[in-house]
Amino acid sequence: MKTTVKKRMLKNLIVVLLLLGIGSIWQDVMIDKESRKFLPQGNLYTINSHNMHLYGLGEGNTTIVFIAGSGTPNAFTDYYYYQQELQQYARTVSYDRAGFGWSEKTNIPRTIDTIVEELHELLKKANESPPYLLVGHSLASLEVIRFAQQYPDEVKGILLLDSGSPEYYANDLEAKSLILNRFTAGLRVTGIARALGSAGILLPFAGENLRYDLLPNEMKEIDIAMYYRHLGDSSNLNFISHMNENAKVVMDGGYLKDIPFLILSSESGSDWDEVQQQLLHWSNKSVRETIPASQHYIHWSNKEVVLKKIVETLTLISKDK
Repeated sequence: MKTTVKKRMLKNLIVVLLLLGIGSIWQDVMIDKESRKFLPQGNLYTINSHNMHLYGLGEGNTTIVFIAGSGTPNAFTDYYYYQQELQQYARTVSYDRAGFGWSEKTNIPRTIDTIVEELHELLKKANESPPYLLVGHSLASLEVIRFAQQYPDEVKGILLLDSGSPEYYANDLEAKSLILNRFTAGLRVTGIARALGSAGILLPFAGENLRYDLLPNEMKEIDIAMYYRHLGDSSNLNFISHMNENAKVVMDGGYLKDIPFLILSSESGSDWDEVQQQLLHWSNKSVRETIPASQHYIHWSNKEVVLKKIVETLTLISKDK
């Protein structure tokens, strides 16, 4: 009896390993196919010895710089709606950090000063001129605030999309994000994430499925291909493993004084509300608004409201000479 059970377990294990092997091969084949099919939308620039992707659209006296949150596969589709809608008001740009979207991977540690320096150099090389309105989602708040600390004369305003405070990220457990990253990486390399996606299940549930559903059809193919390519990628592992120390660097950099600073918050409970309140201290011109019936990917769950707030902020800083 025991021998029969062991044989059955061995047979099941072999079947599972075979399926995972097939899924892994399928993943590699599809990544190669999608890489050749979906070429960069925008331009690539060599920054710090690796290529970085930037997409620009529109004209205006102010340049809106969109910065994606941690783990978002690419900024092009994440901010596609906003660049299309705002091109009549301003110059808009979105970019991919090293290892995301169409930007190349790098072994250079993802310290906050390196990330900010690369973004600044990218904007210069692409001839994207200040003044800048920086718009960042989630963990991008560290990058946005540090950029303003390093280049205060170039930043005219900041708008944060359900972002955490530096104080929060300085003490948040990196281990939680690291475990999630490795788990999702396993789903990606074995083809399980692709199989789930084919069944209409995209991870993380809080954002990828929401953005995908609201994108125009011609953008959905790019979005899903980037998702399958970068879910749980090691570049994000490098990024979040520096979260605590990066937050402390930002805290040491000091408050931003008189830069207009709009905080758009989701309804996510009392603990998150405290984190949002902490952000108010980061500028003498800070304002916070909680968006009703919103989610963490607030720029997709409430895109019309967020669009209106960006236009209002743009108008405000345009009057502030």
